[in-house]
Amino acid sequence: MTQDARKALTTLATAERRTADAHTAALATASPELARLLASVAASGAAHAYLLTQSHT
Repeated sequence: MTQDARKALTTLATAERRTADAHTAALATASPELARLLASVAASGAAHAYLLTQSHT
């Protein structure tokens, strides 16, 4: 994998993590229906961030 590809994956993972954190923070004031949706989207974003940071051979 090239250095540019690694940098792109790191940038994507950072963006996913930031977005997941924002969705998680919004849970505190969300209605129950919205909170369920936000929790699902936050979990998905966290999974994406995790997968993007795994070593690709």
